[in-house]
Amino acid sequence: MMRYLRFLSLLWLVLMTWAAPAWADADPAPVQVVEQLTNQVLQVLRSNQGKPLTPAVKTKVADIVLPHMDFMTMSQYVMAQYWRQMTPAQQQEFVRLFKDLLVRTYTNSLNHYHGQTVRITGSQQISQNPPVAQVNMVIRQNGGGPDVPVIYALLYTGKEWKIYNAYIDGVSMVLNYRQSFGQIASSRGIPALLQDMQSKDRGADTSLTEAARS
Repeated sequence: MMRYLRFLSLLWLVLMTWAAPAWADADPAPVQVVEQLTNQVLQVLRSNQGKPLTPAVKTKVADIVLPHMDFMTMSQYVMAQYWRQMTPAQQQEFVRLFKDLLVRTYTNSLNHYHGQTVRITGSQQISQNPPVAQVNMVIRQNGGGPDVPVIYALLYTGKEWKIYNAYIDGVSMVLNYRQSFGQIASSRGIPALLQDMQSKDRGADTSLTEAARS
């Protein structure tokens, strides 16, 4: 679990800290997706003036990021062969719970930002049908730490580019969750996986409510 949290923290830092290069080797639309949400998130964080992030601030950040993520495609890739074994109701519930999980992890990881910067090194279109593009980046660590390569995968949904996967230092976010959820689905079944996710989701909602009241 700590591996997943570190992985997603790095993923979130990419969204917060990118620095645009002069580039013209591919359609800029995928990079513009990252640029738009990054600028908006930074505006929220700067307005917060370094104070502890409240549930209201985290909600603002989530509202910025959610429209740029393709949670349906993510969910299908994460569940792989188990997706076809799920009923439509189970599929809908998984997408909801998976989205909530990612939003919680992303917004909590905002506290891990300490001035790291990101350089976009290029992009390319991977396929025409379906239209898939990737944006390549490098995270520059503070204190002389090693650079971390990052690749974003974006799918054109017919109206806009949306993020459906990311590779941090060669490790796929989707594959990480596929391995974790797949073990539960294969050993205990899909209903048990959903029950585990629902339990964690309810616990997170309770924590947010208590934090909002304090």
